[in-house]
Amino acid sequence: MNRLFFPILTLIALWSCTNDIDKNITTNLQVEANEIFRTSLALEESLIYPFYSFEAFQNAPIDTFPGCPDLTVNEILKTVTLDFSKKASCESQKIERIGKIILEFSNDEEQNETVTLRYEDYKINNAEIQGARTFTKEQGNFNIDRWTENFEELSIIDEFNSSTKISGEFVYNLTSSGDTLSTFTSMGSIEGRNITGRPLKMASTTQRQYSVDCISAGWVLPNSGIEVWEIFRNTNRSTAHTVSFSSEDNCESKARILLSDGRTIILEQ
Repeated sequence: MNRLFFPILTLIALWSCTNDIDKNITTNLQVEANEIFRTSLALEESLIYPFYSFEAFQNAPIDTFPGCPDLTVNEILKTVTLDFSKKASCESQKIERIGKIILEFSNDEEQNETVTLRYEDYKINNAEIQGARTFTKEQGNFNIDRWTENFEELSIIDEFNSSTKISGEFVYNLTSSGDTLSTFTSMGSIEGRNITGRPLKMASTTQRQYSVDCISAGWVLPNSGIEVWEIFRNTNRSTAHTVSFSSEDNCESKARILLSDGRTIILEQ
């Protein structure tokens, strides 16, 4: 009897451990999907603001820009402060924004227009964003303007005070109808570490495409685009998750995340 009893105990213990491991793996993949979406949302939600000219901010009526920020324009320093205090009514505020975005307008060494975007006590939903992003306008063709973006050590801090830290570079092509920006696309890559300290990488595989009308209505995610996120378990092994963006006729964009184990998670802003 005792000889049979101990093998049974051993099997039960092994089965329990295996279940715990499976639960941990499942939880980790879901956590990684949520972190990927949180990082994408942090990058997307303020993307439109550097593409407005300094003159557009000078001459703008109140509540012109997505999220209805209060504007402070410093014509001497050539800066614009967007203050996203809570408002009773703002149709284009479809995510919660608190804090300030500061835009600094200048020229680089080649006299290309540059806009530096800085975050000051800034949160979207439950995530705080810290750091700065630099956008540079280059020579365009016809009605298309080309911009590049670079940032280093940008931090996205979740509600548990865990941080994702990333550096990246993107290229944007902006299309205008007359003097009005109508659509733009982006391609780029990211490197950094996730909230557990593991290295991560992101690379665009198809262009993200954006409708300015949709952004102006408060929908900040791209209408389409595909990217691959790699999370490294060690120096030689990584897990890849594929993110596909899509939108409905009403501009409501979604992120479909295909996890490395074949499951799909759909997230909305």
